[in-house]
Amino acid sequence: MSLQIALDHPTLILKPKLQEVSKNFLNMFGFSYFQYLRCYADGSIGLLTNFTGLIEYFMHVDNSPVVFSSFESQHESLHSYWFLWDEVLPKLPVSLAREQYNLHNGLTLVRRCKDYYDMIAVALPYEQENAGSFYLSKLKAIEQFINEFDKDNKDLIQVMNKNPIALPRAYRDVNYQKMCLVNGRLDVWGRYGKTYITAQELMCLRLFLQGASYKETAQLLNISARTVETYMLRIKQRTGFSTRFEIENMLF
Repeated sequence: MSLQIALDHPTLILKPKLQEVSKNFLNMFGFSYFQYLRCYADGSIGLLTNFTGLIEYFMHVDNSPVVFSSFESQHESLHSYWFLWDEVLPKLPVSLAREQYNLHNGLTLVRRCKDYYDMIAVALPYEQENAGSFYLSKLKAIEQFINEFDKDNKDLIQVMNKNPIALPRAYRDVNYQKMCLVNGRLDVWGRYGKTYITAQELMCLRLFLQGASYKETAQLLNISARTVETYMLRIKQRTGFSTRFEIENMLF
């Protein structure tokens, strides 16, 4: 059975909007592809992208995985990580992207949450020599764009969340059952030893490190500013860290 997506599905009809909001960023660095992919705990996905050719391809083939998280044992204790397509993904999706759609040297950021994980990617329209070094100098800019996308396009993300794409088991990420923080927490090393951060606290912490105020964080997460303040206080008490530098080092 092939993947079924209605022609009026938001992933397809929102493509022009995604092209609009990502155009300046992509042009600035020579990228041609932007993907905001959310994988839910039940194996379904949500997708916002400026190019739908890849997902449309899977509507015409049978029993082919659509999502590849590159999740390994060393990632189990991490809340996020990056990977280069050419280094870790199976040969088929990499060659498909390159040969049929002219997408080269893709880079993906994975962010793990309790009920979903995000796989946000960019790719080039040409082969880049020493892609690792190329991206290393641009990670901060890519991360900043992702952070701004989260803040500025909450309405698009809500539409995506309300319209998940059901994936038959053969199409799902083989690691989808391991990727979410199913126990609701992430183990970390604090000042006094091993401790933890809850999944909700982690979401607040990410936004804090992105420079969001408590009020902005509350609006993005649909909680009160007082709740955000409480979460941040608990993180500091539990870990023994109080400065942005200490907390960022603990996570990364």
